[in-house]
Amino acid sequence: MYFVIFLLIGLVLCYLFPFGPIVAGGIIFALVVDQYRQTMHMREDIRDIKNHLGLMNKGEAQEYEMNKEYKQVDRLDSEQMDIINRRIEAELEKESKNNKS
Repeated sequence: MYFVIFLLIGLVLCYLFPFGPIVAGGIIFALVVDQYRQTMHMREDIRDIKNHLGLMNKGEAQEYEMNKEYKQVDRLDSEQMDIINRRIEAELEKESKNNKS
């Protein structure tokens, strides 16, 4: 509905002044981006609901948990990231020593 209204407004703008097609293109681009953003939010909400209800198969559940962990890592502060990095480095050093032996 909104798309048709904005498309008509864009067409009117095309005839009123010379930069009308640029403005109309910008409006259409903004609508497409907004629709994509809303779709992605709905997709995430559906995945949350499926996980809560236990409707995911094993592969989907693992992918969901990995994505959830990635989002949590993005929200960590620098001190927590330093601690995690030190643990990872220690594990890598252990593995490299075990591989040399």
